[in-house]
Amino acid sequence: MKILSNALFAIIIFGILTPTPAHAYLDGATVSMALQALTGAVASILVFGKIYWSRLKGIFSRSKTSEQD
Repeated sequence: MKILSNALFAIIIFGILTPTPAHAYLDGATVSMALQALTGAVASILVFGKIYWSRLKGIFSRSKTSEQD
């Protein structure tokens, strides 16, 4: 079992330390699209958090109608 874990560790280290050329090009449209996706993800997380935070607060807070009864 120890030989297997050592071999796996060696493979992972070799994979991380081996440089590979990245033939990549990011033009303006690609960067713009990535920023738009990131902005949309952050906005949706904030809206989701706001909605469920208000629901959670509503569960634990008393309403005015129950105080009048």
